[in-house]
Amino acid sequence: MTSAVQPGNRRGRETNHRIWAVATRIFEERGLELTIDEVAREAATTRMTVHRHVGSREALITRLVLLASADLAEDLRAVLDRSGPLARRLADAIVLTVVDIRARPHLAGMFTTDLSGAWPTVDPDDRVLGVVRQFFRPYLESAEVDGLLRAGAEEALSWLLNQTLLLLLVPSIAPTDEDVRHQVEAFVLPAVLRS
Repeated sequence: MTSAVQPGNRRGRETNHRIWAVATRIFEERGLELTIDEVAREAATTRMTVHRHVGSREALITRLVLLASADLAEDLRAVLDRSGPLARRLADAIVLTVVDIRARPHLAGMFTTDLSGAWPTVDPDDRVLGVVRQFFRPYLESAEVDGLLRAGAEEALSWLLNQTLLLLLVPSIAPTDEDVRHQVEAFVLPAVLRS
């Protein structure tokens, strides 16, 4: 795990490890309520030391989100790389994403209907969204080359990400896993995939 500071001594590496371990635990327990002061207190260090190792609170949370997303990315890659129709693989990937994020309160809490709130504050530079786009882009570019998309890969990618975000922001649209699958298969994918 890299940090804002590359500690050169054993004590610095131990402090770095302790800060990240505490920050990860607090994030999993309290989500966006995590504060630098709380991390410093529980890691038995100072606020300044935490800042040196992780940067700003927003940078810390962005990094924690990316780390929390790593397992999901592996699962998504397994779904998207398997054989079978693209529609089925994309549906499975979107459902997996929504279900996985909803099951983790610290991640689900980032998606709120107050659009001035959580996500724009956490990821003002769209770093996380950029990583998500890079992850999905090759699959959609390949589908475009194969003539499977109604529009270009970028437009299809934007549509799919926006619809996934909508399912996270407004869970009442599709409250159960089965409802999510129905929405994706009946409405989301037909808008981007050729019949």
